[in-house]
Amino acid sequence: MNGAQAIIAFLESKNVTEAFGYPGGPVLVLYEAIYGAKFPHILTRHEQGAAHAAEGYAKATGKVGVMIATSGPGSTNLVTGIADAYLDSVPVLAITGAVARASIGSDAFQEADINGITQAITKYNYLVMKTEELLPILEEAWNLTTEGRPGPVLVNVPKDILSAQIDPVFAKVTSYRRHRPEKIHTESLRTDVYDALLKASRPLLLVGGGVVLSLGATDILKEFVEKTQIPVAHTLMGKGAFPEDNIKSLGMVGMHGSPQANIALGKCDLILAVGVRFSDRVIGDPTKYNSKQRTIIHVDIDPAEIGKLVFPTIAIEDDAAAFFNNMVANMPEFDVKEKWGEWFAELDQKQIKYNSMKEEMYKDKGLMIPQFVVKTVANQCKGKNPILVTDVGQNQMFAAQHFPVESPRAFITSGGLGTMGFGLPAAIGAAVACPDRDVVLFAGDGGFQMTIQELGLMQKLNVNLKVFIMDNACLGMVRQWQELFFDKHYCETTMDNNPDFVKICEAYGVESVRVSKSSELASEVEKAFSKKGPFVMHCMLEGNENVYPIIPPGKQPHEMMFPGMD
Repeated sequence: MNGAQAIIAFLESKNVTEAFGYPGGPVLVLYEAIYGAKFPHILTRHEQGAAHAAEGYAKATGKVGVMIATSGPGSTNLVTGIADAYLDSVPVLAITGAVARASIGSDAFQEADINGITQAITKYNYLVMKTEELLPILEEAWNLTTEGRPGPVLVNVPKDILSAQIDPVFAKVTSYRRHRPEKIHTESLRTDVYDALLKASRPLLLVGGGVVLSLGATDILKEFVEKTQIPVAHTLMGKGAFPEDNIKSLGMVGMHGSPQANIALGKCDLILAVGVRFSDRVIGDPTKYNSKQRTIIHVDIDPAEIGKLVFPTIAIEDDAAAFFNNMVANMPEFDVKEKWGEWFAELDQKQIKYNSMKEEMYKDKGLMIPQFVVKTVANQCKGKNPILVTDVGQNQMFAAQHFPVESPRAFITSGGLGTMGFGLPAAIGAAVACPDRDVVLFAGDGGFQMTIQELGLMQKLNVNLKVFIMDNACLGMVRQWQELFFDKHYCETTMDNNPDFVKICEAYGVESVRVSKSSELASEVEKAFSKKGPFVMHCMLEGNENVYPIIPPGKQPHEMMFPGMD
């Protein structure tokens, strides 16, 4: 077989059922192999769409998402998706073409140093320079995507290696083994964790994306909370790790988190953080969050995250599931109602008031406000375990706040990079991965237009995806910051000449409807979900609604802005 055929045979051996890509000159031999093998490949309308679709597929399933692109602009168009996957720990494998080995460095047609470009945004990347290295590199790359903390890996293959003959002996690749530093074992620290927890007066368990990624972690987490009665908050990426309707759930922390969760984060005297990066969107200024009055226990599978931003009192390098299993198996007696009663009461009081304020937002007052739209869609999907996908901006935060998810991996968003345009292709990837589930996408009018061409793919695949365009005729989140922190100096945020999205959908052959009256929303949403297949609803929002709560720059989590919430 030639190099291209070897790549396809390798992917087949890994049970890859979908790859997302876009062909070009240097990878024509690879696409010839795809044709010959009848390999399942999905043609997106842009390479960035391929990257985000692979992300959506991987986030929904936990499997490796595969993307394929040609050299030069093909590979550079993957960069945003690769960077997005790197920050959100998404296991994706990018296979790119390169110019022939003899032309590397000569500024040949469609040449770009994609290895140099992606060095800082991949777990590792490879330039294959010898035919005998192709399959061993692919094996190593595949394992590296999911080993430890998941993430993106890129394999760049010159076009002459794609055409070169591969000696069958090299197909017998030994399993990949990478050296790892000695772990800080949980077993030796569990006593310290429980000693600290039992001494605390205001404890908080904070769970992040690492808990969602860890196999079995969410089930044992529930048992841990049930036995300890510790209140639980989650980060944006941790949404779905713990049931949002559980009495111990405080909701989301961070810049737009719930009041009770942010108060707990800011005032706790002990925080047990598992699978969390402590990003600036969660704790604000880390120098202010580090405090001798607060015990910080940080558990993460990636030792590079421990101590990067906050200084833990107890540091544990471990997988989330392994950590919780060990803690449950060696749990002392817990009787904390009297000890933590005052703390529970304070958080409950804030939660009751916040829930009351939300109920007011959900009432039909004749206004198409985003909270009302999101909750109306959520009510339609309740009990059906849909996959919720968002683009980035206000739509993302409103969805995270007002659309409860019912299981892990049921919330897909761009967290660390905040990539506008992520939503539509990622939702398509999730719908491909889970064809029997409803996939719901909320996207702003700005972000939707960044990858709008993927409507063609949505129609082609006939995926079960319902899209809600939240059209406020502006870049809502940027406009909100200009209003609150830049003296209402609105600059380049108005989008008052948005296209007729319904006509665009019709041109692509996608069924769609425009809704501008709140009284019509519920019935139109019901119609949208009454049948399988793609559907787009253009929601014409009224006014310039802001996302609250919001933590101002430089403030601590409990110092949030929220009109009407003392």
